[in-house]
Amino acid sequence: LGHYMKIPPRNMFVVQLAGTILASFIELGVAYWLMNTVANICTPEGYPFTCISANTFYSASVLWGLIGPGKLFGTSSPYHPVLYLFFVGAVLPVPVWYMQRKYPNSFWRHINLPVAISIAGAMPPMPAASIVNWFIACFVFNYIIHKYRNTWWQRYAFSLSAGLDSGVAISGIVQFGIFTKAKMPQWWGADADHCKLAPTGGFLNRVSPPA
Repeated sequence: LGHYMKIPPRNMFVVQLAGTILASFIELGVAYWLMNTVANICTPEGYPFTCISANTFYSASVLWGLIGPGKLFGTSSPYHPVLYLFFVGAVLPVPVWYMQRKYPNSFWRHINLPVAISIAGAMPPMPAASIVNWFIACFVFNYIIHKYRNTWWQRYAFSLSAGLDSGVAISGIVQFGIFTKAKMPQWWGADADHCKLAPTGGFLNRVSPPA
Protein backbone atom coordinates (compact mmCIF):
# COMPACT_ATOMS: atom_id res chain seq x y z
CA LEU A 1 0.00 0.00 0.00
CA GLY A 2 2.92 2.34 0.71
CA HIS A 3 4.27 1.84 -2.81
CA TYR A 4 0.74 2.33 -4.16
CA MET A 5 0.55 5.70 -2.37
CA LYS A 6 4.03 6.70 -3.65
CA ILE A 7 5.54 6.83 -0.12
CA PRO A 8 9.37 6.71 -0.24
CA PRO A 9 10.62 3.23 0.76
CA ARG A 10 13.03 4.57 3.41
CA ASN A 11 10.28 6.56 5.14
CA MET A 12 7.99 3.56 4.95
CA PHE A 13 10.59 1.33 6.58
CA VAL A 14 11.23 3.81 9.41
CA VAL A 15 7.51 4.13 10.16
CA GLN A 16 7.01 0.35 10.12
CA LEU A 17 10.00 -0.22 12.39
CA ALA A 18 8.96 2.48 14.86
CA GLY A 19 5.37 1.27 14.86
CA THR A 20 6.42 -2.31 15.52
CA ILE A 21 8.64 -1.35 18.46
CA LEU A 22 5.98 0.93 19.96
CA ALA A 23 3.20 -1.62 19.46
CA SER A 24 5.17 -4.34 21.27
CA PHE A 25 5.23 -2.28 24.49
CA ILE A 26 1.61 -1.16 24.14
CA GLU A 27 0.30 -4.67 23.49
CA LEU A 28 2.23 -6.06 26.46
CA GLY A 29 0.88 -3.33 28.73
CA VAL A 30 -2.70 -3.83 27.53
CA ALA A 31 -2.37 -7.60 28.04
CA TYR A 32 -1.21 -7.15 31.65
CA TRP A 33 -4.00 -4.64 32.27
CA LEU A 34 -6.68 -6.97 30.91
CA MET A 35 -5.39 -9.94 32.88
CA ASN A 36 -5.62 -7.92 36.11
CA THR A 37 -8.96 -6.18 35.50
CA VAL A 38 -11.24 -8.54 33.53
CA ALA A 39 -12.83 -11.26 35.63
CA ASN A 40 -12.76 -14.82 34.25
CA ILE A 41 -10.75 -13.73 31.23
CA CYS A 42 -9.93 -16.44 28.68
CA THR A 43 -12.81 -18.63 29.93
CA PRO A 44 -16.36 -19.09 28.61
CA GLU A 45 -17.64 -17.19 31.66
CA GLY A 46 -15.57 -14.16 30.61
CA TYR A 47 -17.36 -13.73 27.27
CA PRO A 48 -16.55 -11.86 25.06
CA PHE A 49 -12.96 -12.00 26.42
CA THR A 50 -12.64 -15.73 25.70
CA CYS A 51 -9.18 -15.46 24.07
CA ILE A 52 -10.04 -17.64 21.09
CA SER A 53 -6.68 -17.16 19.35
CA ALA A 54 -4.72 -17.64 22.58
CA ASN A 55 -6.58 -20.87 23.32
CA THR A 56 -5.82 -22.04 19.79
CA PHE A 57 -2.08 -21.51 20.35
CA TYR A 58 -2.35 -23.21 23.74
CA SER A 59 -4.05 -26.24 22.21
CA ALA A 60 -1.36 -26.36 19.51
CA SER A 61 1.41 -26.25 22.13
CA VAL A 62 -0.21 -29.15 23.99
CA LEU A 63 -0.66 -31.19 20.82
CA TRP A 64 2.84 -30.59 19.42
CA GLY A 65 4.71 -30.37 22.72
CA LEU A 66 3.08 -32.33 25.53
CA ILE A 67 1.46 -35.08 23.46
CA GLY A 68 3.84 -34.97 20.51
CA PRO A 69 3.27 -35.55 16.80
CA GLY A 70 4.38 -39.17 17.03
CA LYS A 71 1.54 -40.10 19.35
CA LEU A 72 -0.97 -37.76 17.78
CA PHE A 73 -0.42 -38.85 14.16
CA GLY A 74 1.07 -42.31 14.66
CA THR A 75 -0.22 -45.40 12.89
CA SER A 76 -2.49 -46.26 15.83
CA SER A 77 -4.00 -42.77 15.97
CA PRO A 78 -7.36 -41.95 14.35
CA TYR A 79 -5.67 -38.79 13.00
CA HIS A 80 -3.04 -40.74 11.06
CA PRO A 81 -4.79 -40.21 7.67
CA VAL A 82 -4.23 -36.47 8.09
CA LEU A 83 -0.58 -37.04 7.14
CA TYR A 84 -1.66 -37.99 3.62
CA LEU A 85 -2.80 -34.41 3.12
CA PHE A 86 0.87 -33.41 2.81
CA PHE A 87 0.98 -35.48 -0.36
CA VAL A 88 -2.33 -34.01 -1.53
CA GLY A 89 -1.03 -30.48 -0.92
CA ALA A 90 2.11 -31.19 -2.94
CA VAL A 91 0.26 -32.72 -5.90
CA LEU A 92 -2.89 -30.58 -6.04
CA PRO A 93 -1.27 -27.41 -7.51
CA VAL A 94 0.21 -29.39 -10.43
CA PRO A 95 -3.00 -29.83 -12.48
CA VAL A 96 -3.95 -26.21 -11.79
CA TRP A 97 -0.53 -25.07 -13.03
CA TYR A 98 -0.95 -27.24 -16.13
CA MET A 99 -4.36 -25.75 -16.90
CA GLN A 100 -2.95 -22.25 -16.43
CA ARG A 101 -0.20 -22.97 -18.95
CA LYS A 102 -2.57 -24.61 -21.43
CA TYR A 103 -5.35 -22.01 -21.12
CA PRO A 104 -3.60 -18.78 -20.09
CA ASN A 105 -6.62 -16.57 -20.72
CA SER A 106 -9.20 -18.72 -18.91
CA PHE A 107 -10.45 -18.51 -15.32
CA TRP A 108 -7.63 -20.88 -14.27
CA ARG A 109 -5.19 -17.96 -14.21
CA HIS A 110 -7.09 -16.51 -11.24
CA ILE A 111 -6.72 -19.64 -9.09
CA ASN A 112 -3.92 -19.83 -6.53
CA LEU A 113 -4.35 -23.00 -4.49
CA PRO A 114 -1.49 -22.41 -2.00
CA VAL A 115 -3.05 -19.09 -0.99
CA ALA A 116 -6.56 -20.57 -0.84
CA ILE A 117 -5.46 -23.57 1.23
CA SER A 118 -3.18 -21.63 3.58
CA ILE A 119 -6.02 -19.41 4.80
CA ALA A 120 -7.92 -22.52 5.88
CA GLY A 121 -5.58 -22.78 8.87
CA ALA A 122 -6.83 -19.44 10.18
CA MET A 123 -10.52 -20.37 9.93
CA PRO A 124 -11.11 -22.72 12.93
CA PRO A 125 -10.86 -20.07 15.69
CA MET A 126 -12.80 -17.47 13.71
CA PRO A 127 -16.53 -16.73 13.98
CA ALA A 128 -18.49 -18.02 11.01
CA ALA A 129 -19.73 -14.51 10.23
CA SER A 130 -16.18 -13.35 9.50
CA ILE A 131 -15.65 -16.05 6.88
CA VAL A 132 -18.98 -15.31 5.19
CA ASN A 133 -18.11 -11.60 5.04
CA TRP A 134 -14.79 -12.48 3.37
CA PHE A 135 -16.53 -14.30 0.55
CA ILE A 136 -19.15 -11.58 0.10
CA ALA A 137 -16.56 -8.78 -0.02
CA CYS A 138 -14.27 -10.70 -2.39
CA PHE A 139 -17.13 -11.61 -4.72
CA VAL A 140 -18.46 -8.04 -4.88
CA PHE A 141 -15.17 -6.19 -5.30
CA ASN A 142 -12.91 -8.72 -7.03
CA TYR A 143 -15.48 -10.15 -9.41
CA ILE A 144 -18.49 -7.89 -9.98
CA ILE A 145 -16.77 -4.50 -9.71
CA HIS A 146 -13.56 -5.80 -11.29
CA LYS A 147 -15.53 -7.12 -14.26
CA TYR A 148 -18.09 -4.35 -14.80
CA ARG A 149 -16.35 -1.28 -13.31
CA ASN A 150 -12.71 -2.06 -13.91
CA THR A 151 -11.60 1.57 -14.09
CA TRP A 152 -13.05 2.26 -10.65
CA TRP A 153 -11.50 -0.94 -9.32
CA GLN A 154 -8.02 -0.05 -10.57
CA ARG A 155 -8.22 3.41 -9.00
CA TYR A 156 -9.89 2.76 -5.65
CA ALA A 157 -9.74 -0.95 -4.79
CA PHE A 158 -6.50 -0.86 -2.78
CA SER A 159 -7.42 2.41 -1.10
CA LEU A 160 -10.79 0.97 -0.13
CA SER A 161 -9.12 -2.14 1.28
CA ALA A 162 -6.82 -0.02 3.42
CA GLY A 163 -9.75 2.12 4.53
CA LEU A 164 -11.80 -0.91 5.57
CA ASP A 165 -8.88 -2.37 7.53
CA SER A 166 -8.24 0.94 9.26
CA GLY A 167 -11.95 1.40 9.95
CA VAL A 168 -12.20 -1.98 11.66
CA ALA A 169 -9.20 -1.21 13.88
CA ILE A 170 -10.43 2.27 14.81
CA SER A 171 -14.02 1.14 15.41
CA GLY A 172 -12.72 -1.69 17.61
CA ILE A 173 -10.89 0.81 19.82
CA VAL A 174 -13.92 3.12 19.97
CA GLN A 175 -16.34 0.28 20.78
CA PHE A 176 -14.01 -1.08 23.45
CA GLY A 177 -13.80 2.31 25.14
CA ILE A 178 -17.54 2.99 24.95
CA PHE A 179 -19.18 -0.38 25.56
CA THR A 180 -16.78 -2.19 27.91
CA LYS A 181 -18.61 -1.15 31.09
CA ALA A 182 -21.96 -0.34 29.48
CA LYS A 183 -24.98 -2.61 29.67
CA MET A 184 -25.90 -3.69 26.17
CA PRO A 185 -29.57 -3.47 25.13
CA GLN A 186 -31.41 -6.76 24.72
CA TRP A 187 -32.57 -7.26 21.15
CA TRP A 188 -32.27 -9.99 18.53
CA GLY A 189 -29.16 -8.51 16.92
CA ALA A 190 -27.23 -8.49 20.18
CA ASP A 191 -27.70 -12.13 21.17
CA ALA A 192 -24.32 -13.67 21.92
CA ASP A 193 -24.70 -16.96 20.09
CA HIS A 194 -27.62 -18.92 18.70
CA CYS A 195 -25.66 -22.17 18.43
CA LYS A 196 -26.97 -24.59 21.05
CA LEU A 197 -23.57 -26.30 21.25
CA ALA A 198 -21.61 -23.10 21.90
CA PRO A 199 -20.36 -22.81 25.52
CA THR A 200 -20.46 -19.01 25.18
CA GLY A 201 -24.08 -19.02 24.08
CA GLY A 202 -25.51 -19.95 27.47
CA PHE A 203 -27.15 -23.14 26.21
CA LEU A 204 -24.46 -25.62 27.19
CA ASN A 205 -22.29 -25.95 30.27
CA ARG A 206 -18.75 -27.06 29.63
CA VAL A 207 -18.10 -30.36 31.39
CA SER A 208 -14.67 -31.94 31.57
CA PRO A 209 -14.55 -35.39 29.94
CA PRO A 210 -13.82 -38.36 32.21
CA ALA A 211 -10.16 -39.27 32.60
